[in-house]
Amino acid sequence: MFSRGNITEKVRFGKLVQKDEVVLDLYSGIGYFTLPALVIGKAKHVYACEWNIHAVEALRYNLAQNGVANCASVFHGDSRTAVALHGLENKVNRVSLGLLPSSEGGWESAVRALRRKTGGWLHVHGNVPVKEMNKW
Repeated sequence: MFSRGNITEKVRFGKLVQKDEVVLDLYSGIGYFTLPALVIGKAKHVYACEWNIHAVEALRYNLAQNGVANCASVFHGDSRTAVALHGLENKVNRVSLGLLPSSEGGWESAVRALRRKTGGWLHVHGNVPVKEMNKW
């Protein structure tokens, strides 16, 4: 489950997160974007959602090893329903949607999680066919 790939994007995401922000990582895996948000960005709290129990166990381990376990809530289950299930509507400043090939299934939940008064940021990941690159 370890991946050195996309390290530049992980660090970039961490630098975009502002100190004391609340972040939702809808497809957290083992913490590819959860950890940079906490360690680099100094997020106040990250809600990390993941359906793979092995990834959840690794994420909890990684949070503890990096000394940030007390700044994260880890939810095991379907990320598309996590916002409603865990009362995360109108709670976050930023959402990471790091699922490939597409995170589209989580877009509605992600928007519902953003703070209504101030809005926020959606970091949408997806694969784009080379022939459609100019459209994006």
